[in-house]
Formats: sequence, structure tokens, C-alpha cells
Amino acid sequence: MACIAAIATAVSVGACGSSVPSNAIAVVGSFAISKAGFDHWMTIADRLPYANSGYTPPPVPDPPTYSRCIAATRAEYAKGATIPSASKLKAQCSSTYQTLSQEVITLLVQDVWIQGEAYDEHVHVSKAAIAKYWAQESKTSFPTTAKLDSYLAESGFTVADLKWLALYSLGQQMITKKVDATASKVSNAQIAHYYKSHIAQYTQPERRNIELVLAKSAAAAAKVESLLAGGASFAKVAKQYSIDPTTKNTGGVADGIEPGEETPVLSTAIFKAPVGVLERPVKTAFGYYVFKVTGSTPRSVESLAAASATIKAQLVDTQETTALNKLKTSFTKSWKSRTTCASAYMDSAVCSNAPASSSTSTGTSGTT
Repeated sequence: MACIAAIATAVSVGACGSSVPSNAIAVVGSFAISKAGFDHWMTIADRLPYANSGYTPPPVPDPPTYSRCIAATRAEYAKGATIPSASKLKAQCSSTYQTLSQEVITLLVQDVWIQGEAYDEHVHVSKAAIAKYWAQESKTSFPTTAKLDSYLAESGFTVADLKWLALYSLGQQMITKKVDATASKVSNAQIAHYYKSHIAQYTQPERRNIELVLAKSAAAAAKVESLLAGGASFAKVAKQYSIDPTTKNTGGVADGIEPGEETPVLSTAIFKAPVGVLERPVKTAFGYYVFKVTGSTPRSVESLAAASATIKAQLVDTQETTALNKLKTSFTKSWKSRTTCASAYMDSAVCSNAPASSSTSTGTSGTT
């Protein structure tokens, strides 16, 4: 791990605005990212989508003429097909190159950033951790040596590359873990304050079960009331007289009604009525309701003790998200300011000296 420590130290102590050597694509602090490394990862980025597909990958686009790319693209067209002009093929090759190159630039630069941040945060990724990570990954993805060898041949990866990606991933994980460890600390006072400020979330209002019939007119409502008072069931009367399609076919039953759930006039009447008493018709904009409250569940409030675990989890999640977003913003700002790129390798996402419009990067997913 001495090489890694040297990279991190060079990044950490290097001066901002370092010039870029002729054999490098970028400098982060005083650490130069070589063109040879860039070319190697461009090959991987070009080949990786075709690994295990049975298809031969196209050649890596070759600026500035793109002659190999143009020839290969032209050869893909079926005999007799209309082939685009050389200028259009060149534009297509150039677009592919820009996409691949900026993915690779982002990956290589951000890897150095991660190593530098890990150094600054006193986060150390050991050889044992990398070996363990690689062992688990290879066991899952490459259960046999033959599968690994085939993948390496088709993708352009080396085992060293895959272990380097393991370092990249572990570095991110350990930095995130350190941030989460601090952000996950929640005091009892914080929990109590949240509970008090959000008491409505832990309050269950009174709920009532009712039987009802919605009649079209006052005369119909009087008839319904008379039938119910005489012993007829709500189910029978609702089926014959109710104009409410929701409760007509449920026997007039509506359970779990909360305050304000019905129209204001009906809701007030429901929560004033005693349980088990047939109420007089209530006039609303929809018609006349005849109802009876059949049961009531009183208002309840979940205790602070019962809600504490849920509240703590919510606060931890919020604090971790906030801390990670803050880290992401400060991390990018800090490390971008220490990154200078050669003119042919500009990416506004990672290069402090890049024009704002120079980035067309789609991230590192296409590379890794």
C-alpha cells in the first residue's frame, strides 16, 4: 500500500494549479494521471459493453482523424445499404470518443480524489480488506479460473485493475461509513423535541362506526326513519332506498369514520350522536342522511417511549442524508480546485480549468 499512500500524500500536500506534464492528462495536487493509464482505461471502456456478448468490440475511436473508427463503422453496414458520408461517420466516432473519454477522465480523477480524501480523513484501506473484497467478488462473478481469464481477455481488465476498483469502492464506503458514524448520533433531547413538534403524527383521532341511509328527499328520509324505528334492518332499507352507491351495497355500513371525513354537517352530527341511537334525518347538499352510531374508538396518543425507536431512525436517516450531501458538495468543490487538466482532456465536472460547457460526462457506470 506504499504506492497508494504516496499518491494520497502527493494529492493532499500538492499545490493547486500545477502544470500538466506532456505525458499526463491531468494533475491532482502534485500527482499526475498518465496518458498511458488513460489509454488503458479507454480500451476497457470500449470493450466492456461487449464482454461475454459474443460480439467483437469496435476499435477505440482515434482522434483527430478517427480513421480506424470510420473504417470499422463503415464495415458494419450490410452490403447494399446506404452508408453515411465520411463526415457523418467522423461525427459519430467523435461523439463516441467524447462519451468514453469523459467517463474515463471522471473515473481516474475521482479515484485520486477518493484516495486523497481518505488520507485527509485518516481512513485506511488495508491490503487485507482489498484481498477480502476481491475474494468475495471473484467468487461470485468468476467461480472458475477459466471464466476470469475469459472476462479479462474480452474486457481488457487485468486483475490489478479489478483490485484497484475494489480500492476505489472500499475507499468510498469507508469515508461514507465514517460520516454516517457521526451523523447517526441522536440524543434523547432531539427525539423528545421531534415528538413534541410532530405530535399529530402520533395521535389517532376518535373513530366511529355507523350505519346509514342516504335518502333523496325529506319525504323519503321520513319513510326510512319510520322503517328503521319499526325494526327494519339498515341492510334491507339501504338496499331499497339509499342513493349512496358506496354504502347501498354494504348494508349501509361505514366503519372507521374520522372527524372531518364526511361533509361538515354530517360529520358534526355523527360525533355528537350517542352510540346505538337512531338519529333524525340530517339534511346535506347530497340529500338526507338517516344514521345510527354502532361503535366508537376513543382518541389515542402513542407515547414518547413507544415512538422513540421510529423517531430515532427518522432522525438518523435525515442527518446521514444531510451529512453526505454536505460532504459531496464540499468534496467536489475542494478536490476540483486542486485538479488541472490538459487541454485535450477537459471535463468541467472535475477540471478546475475547464470551460463550463466542456463536460458531456455520463458518469463512470459505462466504465466500471
